[in-house]
Amino acid sequence: MDDHDNPSGVEGKGEGGAIDSVPLVYRPGHKLRQASQAIVDRKKLSEVYAGRESALQVNSEGAEGRQRHDPSLHEGAPPNLFTGPSFRNPRERYRMDGHKLMYHLDRVLAWQNGERIAPIHIDMGLTKFCNTACIYCYAVVQNMSRGTMIARDALLGFIRDCGAIGVRSVGFIGDGEPTLNPALYDATVLAGQVGVDTGMATNGLALDMSRAEELLENMSFIRFNLSAGTAKGFTRVHQSAGQNFDLLKEKIGELVQRKRRGGHSCTIGLQMVLIPECFSEILAEAELGAKLGVDYLVIKQCADSEYKELGVDYGDYGQAQELLRQAEAMSTPDYLVQVKWSKINAATETNLYRNGIRKYDICYGTPFLSQISGNGRVYPCGPFYNKERFFMGDIHTQSFKEIVQGDHYWSVHRDIAESVDVHKDCAIGCRQDYINKFLWDLKMPPEHVNFI
Repeated sequence: MDDHDNPSGVEGKGEGGAIDSVPLVYRPGHKLRQASQAIVDRKKLSEVYAGRESALQVNSEGAEGRQRHDPSLHEGAPPNLFTGPSFRNPRERYRMDGHKLMYHLDRVLAWQNGERIAPIHIDMGLTKFCNTACIYCYAVVQNMSRGTMIARDALLGFIRDCGAIGVRSVGFIGDGEPTLNPALYDATVLAGQVGVDTGMATNGLALDMSRAEELLENMSFIRFNLSAGTAKGFTRVHQSAGQNFDLLKEKIGELVQRKRRGGHSCTIGLQMVLIPECFSEILAEAELGAKLGVDYLVIKQCADSEYKELGVDYGDYGQAQELLRQAEAMSTPDYLVQVKWSKINAATETNLYRNGIRKYDICYGTPFLSQISGNGRVYPCGPFYNKERFFMGDIHTQSFKEIVQGDHYWSVHRDIAESVDVHKDCAIGCRQDYINKFLWDLKMPPEHVNFI
C-alpha cells in the first residue's frame, strides 16, 4: 500500500488480533469533509481476511442458529456480510417478572383521556382464614378472622358485574385460602360464561377433586403455593402436618393427569416464596415440579408490609444466588423454572431503592389493578386493607358496577395520587410497582419524544 492509498499510515488491529492492519484510502467525498480524510478501503479489505479466521466469528456452542461468519463457507468475506441469525431468543411463554399493560393500550388511552375505567385485573380473596400457617404469610398483617368469607350471591353478582363493565381477569389470590369458600367453583364457571379470565393461588389441601374438572375447563391457571420440596421442609415452612405434603403431591399429580387427558389449556404451576428457612428446599422443589409434570415453578421474593412486620431482609437473598441459578438450569421445553430476579435482587439496588425510594413519585396503578379482601371489602391495594380512609365499598351491600362508577371510588384513587408518599408509605416491590414505572413514563415524558 503506497502513501497515497494510506496517507495517514494508520495501523489497525482487529478484534482478537485477527487483523494486523486496516487498508485505508484517500477519498474526499462530501465537500464539507476535510481533504485529508482517510476511510477504510473495503475493496482491499477482503484481501486482509483471505485465509484468516474472521475476527467477527461468533462462538455459537449451545446457542440456536449458526455462526455469523464461517471462513470455510465465505472465503475472503468482508466483516459486514449478513449470513443469517447467530442466536434466537426463546419465546417468553409466561411473564412472571414484569407487567403486561402494553397489551391493554385501549384502557391506558382512556385513562390518559381522563375517563373512568374499569380495572383490567382484580386480585381478590374469597376468605379471611386459612388451613395452614405459612411463616412468610403477608395476610397475617391484614386482620385474618376465622370463618369470614364472601357470600355466594355477592360473589356471583360481582362476577356478573365484572363481565358487564369490562374487567378482563380476576385472580383468586388474596388474604385467605380460596378453596375454603365453596362458591369458588360456581364463580369460576360463571366467569367463563361472561368472558372474564380467572386464575387461582392455593395451598391445594382443600381442593375438591370432584369439581376440579370445572376449574381446568374455565381457569387460565392454577398455582400451588408450595415453598418446600420435602415433607420436613413443608412442616417447617407451612406449619402443616407432614402427611399433608403427600396429600398435596397426590392432588397436583392427579390434576396434571386430568389436564392432559382432557386437553385443557389451564396452566398448572408451583410458587415458592423465598425465605432463608427454605433456601435448602430450592433444588428439591425444582426436582419435584419436574416429577409432578407441572408447567412451571416460579420463585419469588417474600413481600413485607410497609412497616416491615415480617422482618424480611432482602440482603439474605445473596446467599441463595447459586442455588437459584441451578434451579433455573433444570428448565426444559415443557417445564420452566423461573426466578423473579428483579425483586429478589432488590438488595443489589442503590441504598435509595433499598430504603424505599421508588423510580416514580405517584402511584397511578390502582385504577388498573384493584384488590378485594376476603370479606368483600374493596380497596385500591392490599396494604391498605382495613384503612378506612381507602375503603371503596363492599360487594355485599353494593354492586361492583355501582362502586366502580361512583364518585367515592374515584375520590380514593385521587387521594392516593395526591397524598400517598410512595417513597415512605408503601412497601418495596408492591403489586403495582411494575405498571407504575410504565405509567410514570407516560405521564412524565422527556423532551424530544419523536427521536425514539
